[in-house]
Amino acid sequence: MIQQSRPVLHSEDFKYIAGIVSSGQVARGDITASLEKRFCRELGVRACIATSHGTAALHLALLALGVGEGDEVIVPSFACASLLYAVKYTGAIPVLVDIDLATWNPTADILETRIGSRTKAVIVTHSFGFPADVDPMRRFGVPIIEDCAQALGARYKDKPVGSWGDISVFSFYATKMICAGEGGMICTNDDRLANIVRDLNNPDRQSVFRVRYNYKMSDLTAGLALSQIQRLNGFVEKRRSIAQIYRGALSNLPVKMQHALSDSNPVYYRFVVRSDRPDETMQAAREVGIECDRPVHIPLHRNLETASAENFRNTEAVWKSGVSIPLYPDLSDQECSHIASTLPSLLKSP
Repeated sequence: MIQQSRPVLHSEDFKYIAGIVSSGQVARGDITASLEKRFCRELGVRACIATSHGTAALHLALLALGVGEGDEVIVPSFACASLLYAVKYTGAIPVLVDIDLATWNPTADILETRIGSRTKAVIVTHSFGFPADVDPMRRFGVPIIEDCAQALGARYKDKPVGSWGDISVFSFYATKMICAGEGGMICTNDDRLANIVRDLNNPDRQSVFRVRYNYKMSDLTAGLALSQIQRLNGFVEKRRSIAQIYRGALSNLPVKMQHALSDSNPVYYRFVVRSDRPDETMQAAREVGIECDRPVHIPLHRNLETASAENFRNTEAVWKSGVSIPLYPDLSDQECSHIASTLPSLLKSP
């Protein structure tokens, strides 16, 4: 069975980790600092702070912006539940928004309908590695958190995704753009925000007590992420190459796919198509050895009793029809060819 996703782990990763283990320094140390510096260069930002996982990064980003009890945070519904968790950790109120039917991301026009006097921050997702149109969103004067968990390496208007918002967060979960098992990163050009995050994430040996969090990354995790990020460009090119093969295989079919902004360069964290019969499509794929799945488990509005599906028509439409096809750098040429040759029969109309 060709898995829906799997980690990309090679011999150089194991050698890197073995060197860290043999050094005896496995907690946060120089390797984590090196990863943070590498990330600064990758994004062209002044400050990057490593965390234990992506949800922790988002939690600290919200706290650094002063989000707290009774505040409102705009959150796209077509996203994973981690966004809701992080907002709820702060005591703030998540205000969910729909997505654009072409890009599957929130837009400035959509956000404008939900921003109010209590809005403290906006979380903008770059779904499946496709950049959202962030620039127009800055006109509202509300702090923007870019959720780049699926978009490391993507570019928007010739700048890296993650360098547009007031603060951005990344994830290094096992099947993300780079794999460290777990881990996250907070990035910003605002020195004040960076200092707040560093203080919040350093609970030990403090002379003044306040609530802080032990969300630090270990050197073991950082070492794997550092080894992986050195191959990021190759990972991204492989993803784009596979996506081109899939698109070519579907070129003669009226299949709806995610639309990329003309001034963006996506990284294809997921290759998602819309099917008239998604359940049948996924079952047929399994029968020929291809594991497909829904790209989002459950839209966030379905987790909140106060949200009506009527206000999330685009999210509902994409979620109900979406099928995620396996796409990751570790796919062999044989696996890729099998998927590409099978796609037309899986997605043709009955």
